[in-house]
Amino acid sequence: MGLRAKFALALAIAALLPLVAGFVVLQTLGFRHLLATKGRLHEAEAVTLARSLDHAVESQAGHLWSWMAADPAVPDFLATPPPGRMADLEPAAEIEKRWRGLAPGDPLLREILVNPASASLGHYVELHPLAAEILVADGTGRVVASTLKTSDYVQSDEEWWQVGSTLPEGGMWMDSLHFDESADVFSLDLVIPLHRGGLLTGVVKVVLNVSTMFQRLRPMPDEDGGALEILLPDGVVLARKGESGYEATAGRMDPETLLCIRVGREGWMVSGKGTEGESMTGFAAIQSPVVDRQRFEPGGYVLFSSPKSAVMAPLRRQVLLVGAAAGLTTGLCVLAGYALVSRKILRPIAVLGEAARALADTVRLRKESGLSEEEAEVRRRVAEEDLEQIQAISTGDEVEDLAADFGVMTSRVMRYHRELEAEVEAKTAVIREDLEMAREFQNALMPSGYAEFPPERVADPLRLGFAHFYQPASTVGGDFFDLIELDEHRTGVLIADVMGHGARSALVTAILRALVRNHVGSAGDPGKFLGILNRELHEVIERSRQTLFVTAFFMVLDTFEGRVAWAAAGHPAPLRARRGTGNPPQPLWSGARRQLALGLTAEASYETAGSPIRSGDVFLLYTDGVVEAENPAGKDFGQQRLSAAFDESLDGPLAAMPAKIICEVVSFQKRRHHDDDVCVVAVEVSPGSASGSRPGTGLLTGSHPSGA
Repeated sequence: MGLRAKFALALAIAALLPLVAGFVVLQTLGFRHLLATKGRLHEAEAVTLARSLDHAVESQAGHLWSWMAADPAVPDFLATPPPGRMADLEPAAEIEKRWRGLAPGDPLLREILVNPASASLGHYVELHPLAAEILVADGTGRVVASTLKTSDYVQSDEEWWQVGSTLPEGGMWMDSLHFDESADVFSLDLVIPLHRGGLLTGVVKVVLNVSTMFQRLRPMPDEDGGALEILLPDGVVLARKGESGYEATAGRMDPETLLCIRVGREGWMVSGKGTEGESMTGFAAIQSPVVDRQRFEPGGYVLFSSPKSAVMAPLRRQVLLVGAAAGLTTGLCVLAGYALVSRKILRPIAVLGEAARALADTVRLRKESGLSEEEAEVRRRVAEEDLEQIQAISTGDEVEDLAADFGVMTSRVMRYHRELEAEVEAKTAVIREDLEMAREFQNALMPSGYAEFPPERVADPLRLGFAHFYQPASTVGGDFFDLIELDEHRTGVLIADVMGHGARSALVTAILRALVRNHVGSAGDPGKFLGILNRELHEVIERSRQTLFVTAFFMVLDTFEGRVAWAAAGHPAPLRARRGTGNPPQPLWSGARRQLALGLTAEASYETAGSPIRSGDVFLLYTDGVVEAENPAGKDFGQQRLSAAFDESLDGPLAAMPAKIICEVVSFQKRRHHDDDVCVVAVEVSPGSASGSRPGTGLLTGSHPSGA
């Protein structure tokens, strides 16, 4: 037997044994894998349909929260009930006894059905068809408002009230799905607690008509004859999708399958093993992610099932096809190996492989951290030596031609790589220089020093001092502030935050400063001034076809009248404190000010507010990069920590105040780099000439910025 025959026989034996073993593995593990893949598809279908129901319920909860935020009639009614209510004059137990017999015109019933809270909820029901009924019980379980007459007056013994009264603020709970035979609809109860000042004031129950939600569940077409069912936690099959829609059923799930579903809550399984009805079932719980899954049972489950026989038939075909393809591929590989593998092929290819790896090492040099110049030079020399070995290959066939071509390509790639590195370094230097110039220009747009205000010749009873700290997240940023001297007695302070950070935001700050300087004459009224900036900025943004907005706060301080006026455009409330009083700093306003940021719409208007100022008042203006700074645990610095840092800095000079506050932020983050631009501006009111004492040149007035 010749050498070629021996090589062919050895190659055939080496290929045949793995082929047989592979076919056996394919029949077992491969089949199981394909079956599991099909099961996961069923699970994904059930999860998708369950999540669509969850999202619909969460959407209703969100709509109701938004409604009560926009029209706080319900929370206000619970927090401050009107005096002299009939329900307060009679024990709840007595009202409960005669509740079912109350006529529609009964004063007690009208007191509950006709009040501001019930009117608000009734308007909500008119606008949201999915909400069939809404009722509100106070902290003791008594019904105080409802869109319809309830079956009971006292709800404290109902599960929904007991669960709702224990939920945290902002929580929600879904009761189990059920079928209302009288209305011929499927319904679900959504329970939301109401709190004020950390105390429970009442519980809201929304009865949702989920029949419409069921009709929206449209599973993907399934060639295996998949069926969609809605299962209750107690094992009752509530509904099954038929040709005419979802139909109520009276069937029950077998206990073993139900136990697997309730324990797993989400997954797939083969149910009805050993029976004619054996099927593959994907299941998912209908339960919002915001609900405590350890504490509450899901409202139900979505099941997507297909007969196992229909599922397995294509899987078996796939296994046979894969096995046949593997056998054919193996045969072809044996022939290819017999034709190509030889000493004069393997060795040159190995040389080419080594050269390719050496070339790859040289290409990755600049991307590897910690690689010294000496190590990089060693790798280059290795690549050059491999290149010489490639050029020395001589087989007298196509491999030699391949080696020659590869050698030419390798030498060119190495040369191109060196040229590319040099070009990248040059362009990086230019970009770095341009960004540095942009940073200097941006710094030039902001105040770098502060003159006395009012001037020394003006004898106002009050004087002002200023200090700031500004640091962009990158070379340039989107935070901006400016001081605008309106006349001898009034000066304006503007702080703004452009959406995002970087070069695009920095360009918007330059545009904003130009707009500010063009309309200084209108800056005496902060609300009017922000309105002008909003209109012109919106015009620029609209022409650019970009999505941008700017939050801003502008205040005008009058040292002669002793007053401050301000307006805000979606900006966080500045803090205000007074030295020497010991009182903690307070925001200029409490609650949300629903005034749009600049640039969103041209029709936005802004209100002007004001208050008196006295000597010792200190104002702290800041951007959201300060309060939203996160520590490694993902917690925000927050306004409470900012207020505490501001309070501590009141013991020191104004000039050091912004930097000291930013030091607290850096210490909280445990890193020096900020994810967002940060800007802090401090303004202090001190006694002026009219009070009989003039501060020195270095005190408050003319103070230097804390950072730039």
